[in-house]
Amino acid sequence: MNTLYEDRKVIFGILGTSFFSWTAFLALKGLVKKYSKPKAEWVPVGRIKSLHLYPIKSCKGKEVFQYRCTPFGPRLGEYLDRHFLVINSDGKFYTARTKPQMVLIETLIKDGIVRVSYPGREDAQFKIEDVKANKDLRSGFLHVDLRTDGYDCGDAVAEFFSNVLEEPGTRVIMYDTGLFTERTCKTEEGWWNNEVPKRIDDFQTAYADLAPYMITSQASLDDLNSKLDQNVSSINFRPCIVVDDCAAWDEDKWLDLRIGDVEMQCFKPCTRCILTTVNPETGTKDKDMQPLKKLREFRLGPGKLRQEFGESPIFGVNAGLVKTGYIHVGQTVWAKYKPSAF
Repeated sequence: MNTLYEDRKVIFGILGTSFFSWTAFLALKGLVKKYSKPKAEWVPVGRIKSLHLYPIKSCKGKEVFQYRCTPFGPRLGEYLDRHFLVINSDGKFYTARTKPQMVLIETLIKDGIVRVSYPGREDAQFKIEDVKANKDLRSGFLHVDLRTDGYDCGDAVAEFFSNVLEEPGTRVIMYDTGLFTERTCKTEEGWWNNEVPKRIDDFQTAYADLAPYMITSQASLDDLNSKLDQNVSSINFRPCIVVDDCAAWDEDKWLDLRIGDVEMQCFKPCTRCILTTVNPETGTKDKDMQPLKKLREFRLGPGKLRQEFGESPIFGVNAGLVKTGYIHVGQTVWAKYKPSAF
C-alpha cells in the first residue's frame, strides 16, 4: 500500500508540475505575442512608372524602359549611372547646384564612344577604350571633400565643359572598378525615428550621392504640385526609380523593397537642396526657390531627424542593393513597412 501511495504522489506531482508548466508557457506565449513586434510581410505598394540613369553627374539623364540593378547603380548596355564626373583644376566637383546649365548637357554612348552635346555648342567626344589605356589618373573630391579617383577623359571633352561652364581648366574623369575611394556609406542612428538598418556599403557606386538608388513616388510629386503655383517634374529630383499607384509619402515607411528578382533596402530619407530649384528643361534656377521653399514648410524631418537634417526637407528615399537583377517599367513594387514614417 505504501508503494502504491508513493506512486500516486509521484504521478499527481508530475501532473501538477505539467499543468503549471503548460499554464506558464501559455501565459508567456501570450505576453510574447502581445509585446513582440509583428513580422513584416511583403505587400504590393505600386508599380514602376519610370526608370532613369545619369551617365555624367549633374548632367541630363536618360529615361529608359529597363535596366540592370547592380551594386554600382543602374546599368543599361554601355550606360552606367554617374560614372563620369566634372571637376575643376583642383579636383573639386561641379554640379548643377552652382552650374545649372549642366542639366542641359546630353550624353550619347555608342560602340564605346561617348559624345556630349549642349544647345548652341559644337559636340565633343572621346573613346572609353582610350581613357582606360591612357590611365591618366586624377582625383575627384565630392561632398565633405571625400576623394574618389578617376581616369581623365581627354582634352576635347575638357575644352567642351570649360566653354559651357565658363570655367577654364575644367576636366572630366571616369570611374573604373578598383580605383581608390574614401567614400563609404555607414548608416547612422539619427537617419530615422525607427531602427536604422545596419549596413556598410563600399562606395563602388562611382560618383552618386550616398546611395546607388534614389526612389520617389508620383503621388508625393502630385501632392507637392498641388501646393505650388507652377508644377515641377520628377526630374527636378533626379530619381533612379519613380513609383506610381501608391499613396502620397508612402515611401517614408518603406523598409525593404522587392521588384521581380531585385531586392533593395531603404536606409535613409533623401534630403533636398537647391538643385531641386533647377528647371530641367531650361537649365535655370527658380527665382522663388521653388519647390525647395514649399518643401521646407511641410517636409522637414520630425523628432531627432530635425537635428540631423536641419533645414533640408525630405523627398524620396535612398536605397542600397541586396539582390541584383533586371527591372522594367510597369513592374509591381513590393515592400515591407517600418513601424512608422521615417
